[in-house]
Amino acid sequence: IEKGTLGPGSTINVKQLTHELNVSRTPLREALAQLEIQGLVTIRPQRGVVINALTYEELVDIFEILGALESQALASVFDQIDDRIINAMYKCNREMALAVKNDQSKQFHEKNIHLHSLFLDLSNNSVLKTTVSNLKLRLFGFAVKRYRKRFKEAIVLEHEMFIDMLRSGQKEKAIRFLKEVHWKFNYPENFIQGGT
Repeated sequence: IEKGTLGPGSTINVKQLTHELNVSRTPLREALAQLEIQGLVTIRPQRGVVINALTYEELVDIFEILGALESQALASVFDQIDDRIINAMYKCNREMALAVKNDQSKQFHEKNIHLHSLFLDLSNNSVLKTTVSNLKLRLFGFAVKRYRKRFKEAIVLEHEMFIDMLRSGQKEKAIRFLKEVHWKFNYPENFIQGGT
């Protein structure tokens, strides 16, 4: 799914996959059940497993939830964010910009996840972190390849502004920005998916 070999609407043949991976049906079914919980697939008894599409409406909903969760996490860990973390975030963002320039979707996605994890990992709320991780898997798992270059560039610019707020100690502004700007999806559908 992540490599794009199986796109939205594709069907997974469980029997064939057990042979290809040389595993029994039980662990494979458990793994597929986990993917269904994360929203990546739908298990249809006697008909196989279908890769889910991510609709524009679902994308907007996921952004809203992530904004609420990440801003809450940021509020609780803000005082723990030091120069080492901020510098690591700057480095991640520079690498994201380079990935956009070089059309490297997977690297962009990985660095984006890592940048956010630098402050999320400071939280002691394991349920929040697991929920965020699962939502991001749904959001970026296979869809990132279809995200337009201009959308990725907007993310890099927002990260730059957010990191500057962290560096200058603007706690309330950074929390609001994360929720009301960075994760508030205000773009039309054609801004995010398609070509460049």
